[in-house]
Amino acid sequence: MTSFEEMVASARAVVAERESRVPLEEMRDRVREADSPTNALDALRSRSGSVSVIAEVKRVTATFADLSGVGDVAVLSRFYAAGGAAGVSVVTEPVRSHGRLADLDAVRASIDVPILVNDLVVTPYQVHEARAHGADLLLLDARLEPLILEALIERTHSLGMLAVVEAHSRREAITAVETGALCVSADARDPLTGLVDHCRFEQVAEVLPSSVLRVATGGVAGPRDVMSYARWGADVVLVGEAIIRSQDPQQFVAELVAAGNHPALQNAMNREAS
Repeated sequence: MTSFEEMVASARAVVAERESRVPLEEMRDRVREADSPTNALDALRSRSGSVSVIAEVKRVTATFADLSGVGDVAVLSRFYAAGGAAGVSVVTEPVRSHGRLADLDAVRASIDVPILVNDLVVTPYQVHEARAHGADLLLLDARLEPLILEALIERTHSLGMLAVVEAHSRREAITAVETGALCVSADARDPLTGLVDHCRFEQVAEVLPSSVLRVATGGVAGPRDVMSYARWGADVVLVGEAIIRSQDPQQFVAELVAAGNHPALQNAMNREAS
């Protein structure tokens, strides 16, 4: 199993190669020329109490099964948007996930909903790079050194994007909030074993203030999981592999969205508020 420190070192090497081809100052210029980002916090936070769905485009699963046959990512993302997804996540991490910036470009050109870039972000260069390619949200990892994480969150927010800080434990979630996160993603999949424990989200969400947008990720197989995460306090549910493997991605996303808007969830929330 590759350690997080080894993953960070690998990411730095890959980024250094990209930066040698397109220097930071040129990337800053591209950011200035890019269209303004969407206010993702407003787009994802439902005022009706329903749960939003982010649908993900990726070429490798969390357990490294090959999804390279996903086909045209632009077409897939249009299916997601047509099904009611509030956002689309694009995996651009190249080493372990076979992601690519070209996928981000293709998706950005195809849809208007907010786009989350899913990469192992370790340098400010990647923040500018994501924005230059049209990102509205950027995934960061709470396992980074707190000072580095804080700087990356500030840089992401300064460019008009929303930093989504991924936490795997209560301690990491607290670190995320203390370093300035407005949105925390609680991953149900153990980063060491790859095993999914849906209760992990509930445990992490308990330490988050109500002002923080809560994203549930990992192990979503269908609408029932969306409803479970909603009952545990999720504002957003991110789903990837299950959609890609479905026979009808648009219909599957629509079913997930419908689950997030189920009247039973509204009734439960109303009872809790009274």
